[in-house]
Amino acid sequence: MVVDLLGTTLEGGGQLLRLAVGLSALTGTPVRITDIRGNRSGPRGIKGQHLSAVRWLADACSARVEGDAKGSRELLFRPKTHVRLTSVPPIDIGSPGSVTLVFQALLPFILFASENHAALTIHGGTNVSNSPSIDYVTHVLVPMLHLIGLPPLTVRLHRRGWSTGRNEVGEVTFGITPLARDESLPAFTLVERGEVVRVLTRIVAPSSTARMFTTELAPALGRAFPGIPVDEAFEDSRHPKRLYLLLIAVTSTGCRLGRDWLFDRKATGEVAVAAMVKCVVKELSSELAHGGCVDEHMHDQLVVFQAVARGRSAVSAGAESLHTQTAKWVAWEVAGVDFDDDTCEGVALVAGDVKRGVMEELEEELQSVSLAA
Repeated sequence: MVVDLLGTTLEGGGQLLRLAVGLSALTGTPVRITDIRGNRSGPRGIKGQHLSAVRWLADACSARVEGDAKGSRELLFRPKTHVRLTSVPPIDIGSPGSVTLVFQALLPFILFASENHAALTIHGGTNVSNSPSIDYVTHVLVPMLHLIGLPPLTVRLHRRGWSTGRNEVGEVTFGITPLARDESLPAFTLVERGEVVRVLTRIVAPSSTARMFTTELAPALGRAFPGIPVDEAFEDSRHPKRLYLLLIAVTSTGCRLGRDWLFDRKATGEVAVAAMVKCVVKELSSELAHGGCVDEHMHDQLVVFQAVARGRSAVSAGAESLHTQTAKWVAWEVAGVDFDDDTCEGVALVAGDVKRGVMEELEEELQSVSLAA
């Protein structure tokens, strides 16, 4: 049975498509997504970065796909098998489309399906609007995935790709250690945040702004995090319109909460730097005020791992974003995972299994019950 998903549900963006197809490939459950990105103000339908993920997963699980074209508003994804991958082909998005969003879409499948350590190279954007930066993935997402029990992951940035200034395509290689055959991802619990013990700052901006950032950050962080050590790293972006700031709070239990800004306004120099520092420090302080273990953007990225784990996982976070609500809805519709607030019983996927669709299994159970009656 094909699971039908309306693409405008809740957040209604590309996340719904990526997660639905990723879970479909993992569980063997066919999905049909209609009105894809139908509530977006700009161009609707499938974008290049979505298409890259869909086609890669389709090849990996021998899926029959209809509607896999740029601008398509409807997609049918019907996986045939869940195979063990012996190689991981590179991906060229063909634009500064988000490398990190493609990585997020493929990671769960590679973890469960790859035969060996995988080196996934993606050409696209590393610092682009409305997407996690490669810096956030490296310094927040990867350490948090390690904290919940995923095998080792590495990120090698060969070249940055930008959507600000002149469009530029970058290159990243992700090193992914898969789960061993017949192994499941154990359930995890993130409920004790602990105290903030360190603040990391990661800045990518013109070299002319280095001293400006230091001058603005020192007092702002001193007020927000008195007595907390600060580790600052600066990288020259070599372009006056490429300014990026990431702030990370590291806690005594190993949690990392981050907030960032890829500057997208007309201001430059000291005005731009002051605005960035003020905004990002305020947002990070707000993240810490809710008392949870993860930031808003991390929250929705952990849903898929809760859904496929063995056992009951729990994540303490702030108020749910639409992205998190959407991820939980997709997990229910495709994999039958029911969330109770921020806890759920995962479906206990096993690495190397050839999975039939979850819905097909339910149908067979219902048929056997009716025959017995």
